[in-house]
Amino acid sequence: MPEQSATVRDVAAFKMARVGRVEKSDDPLQPFRLVDADGIEVTAVSEFLHHMLADDASPTSLRS
Repeated sequence: MPEQSATVRDVAAFKMARVGRVEKSDDPLQPFRLVDADGIEVTAVSEFLHHMLADDASPTSLRS
């Protein structure tokens, strides 16, 4: 069994650029989508969210 790292990162100190947004959709098969800074859908994330929905994840989990 691999050893666990004891390093603790202070995630509150992370500074992340806001380069996209989550948009609500009227499509029940894709209630939310992630778009980049140019407003283009991030396909890899959409595919992941589609799989989550297929596994019966709630729409609020998808949004989060």
